[in-house]
Amino acid sequence: MRLLMLGTAALALSGCSFLGANGQKNHSNYNAHTGYYGQQVAHAPQQKCHSGNCLARWNLEGGIGPVFPAGKNIITASRTNDNPNRDFNSISFGDAYKTGVRGELGGSYAMAPNTKVTLLGHYEQAKSAGDQNWGTVNGQQLTGALSEYKSYGAELGLRQYFAPVNGVVFNSVRPYVEGRAGVSRVGDISARNVQFDGVSAGAGDIALYDDSWVGTAAGLVGIETPIAKYTTIGLETGVRYQGGLKSDNSVLAAGSQLGGLNNNRGRYSIPVTLRGRYRF
Repeated sequence: MRLLMLGTAALALSGCSFLGANGQKNHSNYNAHTGYYGQQVAHAPQQKCHSGNCLARWNLEGGIGPVFPAGKNIITASRTNDNPNRDFNSISFGDAYKTGVRGELGGSYAMAPNTKVTLLGHYEQAKSAGDQNWGTVNGQQLTGALSEYKSYGAELGLRQYFAPVNGVVFNSVRPYVEGRAGVSRVGDISARNVQFDGVSAGAGDIALYDDSWVGTAAGLVGIETPIAKYTTIGLETGVRYQGGLKSDNSVLAAGSQLGGLNNNRGRYSIPVTLRGRYRF
């Protein structure tokens, strides 16, 4: 996480120097057709047109950044059957896992100067936060941890840009909003190091969720600025929803001691992504 923040700061400072943050800022050279300042920034190397103001249709995009859990439980005490001998605690994604990392790679197509269709593949992972207090069973303290969270998939989106504005650091900052929908394959998740009053349950890893495809949807906002003739960088955040995981009841059957703890119904997360785009 420290390396990511240091890298972001260094990139921002280098971009500031390149763009001349101390130079005069004005909108006199804004090109409304391409959505950028100056024809040299907007002109695409492989486009052939008489005006020299061609719209760069195809873009290569990628990004990386942390993912912060924002809601929903992965250990679901409220979905277990009533039993006076059991008193479980619900465990959220934020308690069960450390801050995750998400990487994206794909492309976009400009339908208009301020509108792009995006298609991005992703890979995400988060390490276990270690043992948690899951409650009590027959008066014995139940503790356990979860296996690593991993997922991959793709999302299709529609991005709408707004007119560039003068930035505090950069001369040209272009805000945007984007909506996405897609699918993600989430790897199987197991309970590890399950103990009763500090004594191992002796069953090894206990299956909680099968690997399965789930639907995703995201609402994002961001800003973008050019750092070279055909290259821009951006910073975006928002909220992403992921559908419920598929319960694995091979061990946690309805009548078992831990039955019902694996009935997740979704996940909310907040991504913060440093992204780049190259215009062809």
